[in-house]
Amino acid sequence: MMVNASRVTQQDNAPKTILVVEDEPLLRLVVSELLRMRKLTVVETASAEEAEAVLAAGVHVDLVFTDVRMPGRFDGMELTRRVRARNPQLPVVVTSGHLDGSGVMDGVSFLRKPYLPSGAVTLISALLSSEETDDI
Repeated sequence: MMVNASRVTQQDNAPKTILVVEDEPLLRLVVSELLRMRKLTVVETASAEEAEAVLAAGVHVDLVFTDVRMPGRFDGMELTRRVRARNPQLPVVVTSGHLDGSGVMDGVSFLRKPYLPSGAVTLISALLSSEETDDI
């Protein structure tokens, strides 16, 4: 995936950008489309490595929504550690059907699979709203 970071800018009135990291194509599609229906910008990736490349390219994101178990060199938990090392204030939602949430870093939201995609969107919207009020 090639991303031209010089062409990606964040304006004050621009929609929030969500990085959706999910290897299950149907789930990634449904969650992403529901987010777009809420007028959010969505960057989709199928692995933690792809997500890392997006972030390393300088793409601004306002929230990371990631599965834990995915194919590749590292998983969603490692991605979360890397994201938080770069930006400790960036909201992250971790999803898994294999974990109970106890191993998730402090300040990271956990959503157990299976979940309703609409519930994921509601959680993301709430976190973004909370982030906006924290900035005031």
